[in-house]
Amino acid sequence: MSDLYITNRTVPYRTDLCRGLSAAGYKVFRYEEGDIPVRNVAGKAVLRNPVDLLSREHPSHILVPEFSGMAVQMAMLRKRFGFKVVSFCDDSLDMIQGNDFSLMHRAARRLVPGLLDGIITLSPAVARWYEERFGLKPLWMPIMADECRIRPELERLLPLSASLRPSRKPVVAFVGRFVGLKNIPALIEAFQPWRDRAQLVLIGDGPLRPQLEIQAPDAIFPGMVYGDDLLAWYNLIDILVLPSTQEAYGAVTGEALMAGAKVIVSRKAGSTDLVREGQNGFLVEPTDVAGLTGRIGQLLDTLPADRPLTLRDNLHPYRFKDCLAELVDGINN
Repeated sequence: MSDLYITNRTVPYRTDLCRGLSAAGYKVFRYEEGDIPVRNVAGKAVLRNPVDLLSREHPSHILVPEFSGMAVQMAMLRKRFGFKVVSFCDDSLDMIQGNDFSLMHRAARRLVPGLLDGIITLSPAVARWYEERFGLKPLWMPIMADECRIRPELERLLPLSASLRPSRKPVVAFVGRFVGLKNIPALIEAFQPWRDRAQLVLIGDGPLRPQLEIQAPDAIFPGMVYGDDLLAWYNLIDILVLPSTQEAYGAVTGEALMAGAKVIVSRKAGSTDLVREGQNGFLVEPTDVAGLTGRIGQLLDTLPADRPLTLRDNLHPYRFKDCLAELVDGINN
């Protein structure tokens, strides 16, 4: 008997979660990568031969993607085979309170949870919401990397960070897609009073890039960077700003905190739970440009004018190993 984690693919920000679940005894199947055969039903992927897999593995728990065809299929089979179905859910509190990405997702949220035995959310507040409305056990784990893996990498990449360092000024940065929901023009406007004190760096790409380059001619645009280059930039970022008007989570918040950067995060983002006001950052309303300006200045006042480029303290409020252990224990009990 083995528990299963069936997912479409492993996205980079969940690599450590997959490894952790595997180490905890879960068998991980990525159907978009050909681990198991699937077919499409009404545009949703489901197992082609579910009975074969379930008869062979005899799982007690199956973890599935958020409100997916796979979730519904497994829910229909759970009583026959005696396992429990637990779905991941990346909704932010803002989304479940009405600011959804789509009507279809809102409808799925109303229908699918009643078929499940549990939902793994990204924050305690969202977990409580599902507990109150559907009687589901409040399971949660933030999107995060394993600091035992990432922190040594950040230190290893300090020489690369030094080669990328644009100046000795503090770095205020955004990391993500250049699309409307990210609200980057508001950040550029809010940053204007601090142009002489700090360097604005906009990391990413997207359809709004030409417009942003005109609006922020003094900003640095490294483009869309990944892997070592992105980690090297996190060593340089002093203040990460995520001003989104809609954001399911915002994995960059945790990544920046783990590298020692302070953060300013929109109250619309799911990653608000990572922010300890006045300690590792601040929360802001995405429409409050003046408030964002003030918070940037407040954090700049705490920074040295010419900080040494060293590995900084980890400002993430959670530890991966502890969160994973609590999650697995919660699923099993």
